[in-house]
Amino acid sequence: MGRRHSSRMCAFAFAAMGTLLSALAACSGRTSQDQRELRIGLYDNPPKIHIDGRNRPAGLFVDLIEAVAREEGWQIRYQRCDWEDCMRRLENGGLDLMPDVAWTPDRATRMAFHDVPVTYSWSQAYRLPGTDVQGMTGLEGRRVAILSASIQATELAKVLAGLGVSWTPVYTATYDAAFAAVRDGDADVAVTNNFFGSRISRDYGLTETAVIFNPVSLFFAAPKGRHGDVLARIDHWLRYWQTQEGSVYFSAINRALAPEPMTVVPRWLLPSLVVAGVLIVLLGIFAAVLRWRVRVARAAASGAHARLVHVLETSPVVLALAVERDGELVAEWVSPNATRLFGFGAEEMSAPGFWMGRVYPDDLAPLTPALAHLKEHPALSREYRILDAGGAIRHVREELRVMPGRKDGPLRIIGTWTDLTAMRAQEAELVYLSQHDALTGLPNRTRLQIMLDESLRLGLPHWVLVVDIDRLRRINDTLGHAMGDEALRVAAQRLARLVPEDGMLARISGDEFAIVVPVAGPHPESSVDHVVHAVQGAFAAPLLAHEHMAVLAVSIGAARNPQHGDDAASLLKHAQLAAHEAKRRPHVPYLEFDTSLSEGATRRLVIDSALRVAMARREFTLHYQPQVDLQDGRLLGVEALLRWQHPELGRVPPDEFIPIAEENGLITEIGLWVLREAIRQLRAWDDAGIEVPMVAVNCSVRQLDPDRFPAQVQAILGTARLDPSRLELEITESMLMQDPDRAMSVLNALKALGVRLAVDDFGTGYSNLAYLRQLPMTRLKIDRAFVNGIGQHGNDEQICRTVIALAHSLQLETLAEGVEHAHQAGFLMQAGCLLAQGYLYSPPLPVAALEAWIADGGVRCGRASAAPVGP
Repeated sequence: MGRRHSSRMCAFAFAAMGTLLSALAACSGRTSQDQRELRIGLYDNPPKIHIDGRNRPAGLFVDLIEAVAREEGWQIRYQRCDWEDCMRRLENGGLDLMPDVAWTPDRATRMAFHDVPVTYSWSQAYRLPGTDVQGMTGLEGRRVAILSASIQATELAKVLAGLGVSWTPVYTATYDAAFAAVRDGDADVAVTNNFFGSRISRDYGLTETAVIFNPVSLFFAAPKGRHGDVLARIDHWLRYWQTQEGSVYFSAINRALAPEPMTVVPRWLLPSLVVAGVLIVLLGIFAAVLRWRVRVARAAASGAHARLVHVLETSPVVLALAVERDGELVAEWVSPNATRLFGFGAEEMSAPGFWMGRVYPDDLAPLTPALAHLKEHPALSREYRILDAGGAIRHVREELRVMPGRKDGPLRIIGTWTDLTAMRAQEAELVYLSQHDALTGLPNRTRLQIMLDESLRLGLPHWVLVVDIDRLRRINDTLGHAMGDEALRVAAQRLARLVPEDGMLARISGDEFAIVVPVAGPHPESSVDHVVHAVQGAFAAPLLAHEHMAVLAVSIGAARNPQHGDDAASLLKHAQLAAHEAKRRPHVPYLEFDTSLSEGATRRLVIDSALRVAMARREFTLHYQPQVDLQDGRLLGVEALLRWQHPELGRVPPDEFIPIAEENGLITEIGLWVLREAIRQLRAWDDAGIEVPMVAVNCSVRQLDPDRFPAQVQAILGTARLDPSRLELEITESMLMQDPDRAMSVLNALKALGVRLAVDDFGTGYSNLAYLRQLPMTRLKIDRAFVNGIGQHGNDEQICRTVIALAHSLQLETLAEGVEHAHQAGFLMQAGCLLAQGYLYSPPLPVAALEAWIADGGVRCGRASAAPVGP
């Protein structure tokens, strides 16, 4: 306890010193304005976050945020607080980030979280030796010390209320205080997270119980609606490090999970050494006083005997001495703690054959006869189950060792029995958690592969159906993750009712389920057709409550052994490939895997995998296409266009990788990088004296998060010190129509910042005029498909005139895309369009080429002899 109090005093000294240094730095003006300062809450919860022996912040979350800060150039200022104070400061805006926060639906309404969990944890109860707590019902009538305002307090109350268990909470400000309450007799058990408890409980003489609950995901949290760009960068680095062996992430996890070094010293060792020392001294001093020495020795022996009895009564291990008698082992002496641990009396256990008579019947046959083994070997160690005095199944480890003696005499054995029941229960719980989906309770991919491998080993033919729920991500984006989770639970319930006998249902990814269908009868297709039609019928009705009429379609892919694979990994892979291809064929009930699908699907999977590391490997670049005034050829701005040069795939076209990024969710991170890089380049042109009035950046509908995106745009513009009117964000008409209300909310917030907004590819999205009038837009961009038809198709020319007239009536600018010929430019000017971009003026150019184009004066399309530039 002295060490921990010292650590706390050092922590306060460290916090005060940090505050003083921050103040001095602010006064001296040495802090760069370009570096971002983050205030981070610091409380004591080792090994995830704490103050170490050198008075420095330490732990898993500290290692990770400091690594991200080094990559991003942030400055970190820690603020010392206890848990409740930290959470209160975070919600009031006094902190920018709070580490080690478990995500809950309630907290998600009050604070912002990033997407990639840092780690996972669960809650566990701890007790003093001698306090019997068997499962949740063992807390009946107990005083439970628990952290005030913590998720453990909330969840434990729910669980015990559901079980009808009455208990008394003893609220504490820290986990240390919870353990101290149990040690001091103010509480019966203490509840903490497993990280803290596994390292600290032994300092208070506490041991873990079988009470485990509330597995959670742990994140950094920010004030609601703030620091969206910080959370996005944390996600970026976590996602990248989790794919790299030996990365900062895995090093930090290994340090957090490593047990603290300890030296185990038996409680009786020090008193015994003292007694031995005293005896030696007495033997020297009282050699002449034999009677006094005998009296002292007798007193010491009596004390040693008392201590030995105490050790035997409180030990978690049963000791026994046995002897060979009439061809079997018979216990001569059994330690008295057998009654406490198993309910058996010493006399019972001394009866011939008693112990083996308590072995669980299924474990009896495999056990090697102990006496026969020990006659050939000096020791025997084995594990099995027994039925205790109450009939409960207990797991025990038996250790038997032959004692030295006459070779021709009967064997004498010393044995121990250790109760492993609690440990096996915890192992079973962890195995269950590792093989089941926490949200739906279904088997996960790991469990599915184990089952499939076993079936394939037995030669049983199966269909594997992968059911991909289309557009589920849209529910998360529009209604929130809580509604998305509810949709998944309902989907799981509906699918579970359709699984045939001897089949299996598993959740294998975010929006994918797998159904294993045994092949029955001479026609394998009949086995799967019935299930497919039942699945499609199950999703014909809305998944959510009446007020959210979300009807989601499903795409189904199928694979069968041995035709499509003879191992679980191949079957799952091929069924997923077929499901992904089925998305592109919405009128097909399901798609059976065929080798012809492999090339295209494999290409998409390769691109999907490569996209996840492309940004970290700096494979993305931006090209810029000039936007000019049709009348005098002046440069009015540039559009930033993303290009990807993969070292092995070569140049990957945007129309190939952008849809994949939309599907896997990476488009948000990529879009934020494009925005940040385009603004940085515009600032660089300003600093170099190169006049580029404005930059236009395309946005995905997935970026239009009202809680994050406007704040991210404002932060990026503020860092670059640019006028918001020099940024134009382009959103395609079809994307706007996917979720008009949500888009309207975000666009209004961006308009309030002063950012220009444009509707891209106008004329292709079937939007109505009434909706268009409500959008806070500044520009319409005519799609190149209509511009290409000028001079060839009268309908295209009429559409161009209509769009231009509509823009004029709404007081919007009009810009034509894809202008490649002089007659197209002439028609557009005559129709009233004043802005254009296309190969007539310049193709998209890298930075150096664009700067040379500007230095040469560009292409002034207002002159009669304007000609195309580039291929």
